[in-house]
Amino acid sequence: MSAVAEAPVAPEVPAGTDRALARWRWVAALTAAAAGVLHVVAAADHLEVGELAVGFFLLTALAQVGFAVWLVVSSWAGNRPGRELVTVALIGTVGLIALYVVAHTTDLLSAFASTDGGGGGHEHDVAGRETTQFDPVTGLDFSQGMPTQSEGPVAMGGDAAAAGHAPSLLGTVTVATEVLTVVALTALLPGSWRRRAANALLALGALAWVLWFTGLLG
Repeated sequence: MSAVAEAPVAPEVPAGTDRALARWRWVAALTAAAAGVLHVVAAADHLEVGELAVGFFLLTALAQVGFAVWLVVSSWAGNRPGRELVTVALIGTVGLIALYVVAHTTDLLSAFASTDGGGGGHEHDVAGRETTQFDPVTGLDFSQGMPTQSEGPVAMGGDAAAAGHAPSLLGTVTVATEVLTVVALTALLPGSWRRRAANALLALGALAWVLWFTGLLG
């Protein structure tokens, strides 16, 4: 009697896992594309600020929309998203959120613009009104002077903290969209990478809370 060799059976991936991965991939694609479109709107809203801000917003939009297209194409091709590219996109998105928080809770970026014409700001001559100067990143108008420390929140030691400026509706919606992108990208990572990413995000959140509590973030 001859024995028939049986071909090894590859381990099956649970169907629920594939469906969850597909859902998170589409969430990441849609939110990344939406954030890209919002950055195009932000670029149009900052035309008078100068080329630095407009170029930054447009390059960010290009990267986000390009990543969204890649997610869609790879989904149609039946390929799983590469963990390296997903990690890079995750770090970049978190960096954008951190930049937004710094710009709107501190005056670190505003230090590049000053009312005396120095510091890297952009002057704009507009007929019928005085020359104004803008923060090259946030677009805040400094024609009336820099925010003073007395206008900011009070830190734990009793000293006034640096003042930021109020976020716009467009910026708030963009950040909310990017937070969803961060959640989706974290879910797309393999198990061990996902745990490390989640721990890193929790650590960043704790650091942001400490900075806010001590008054360094207003």
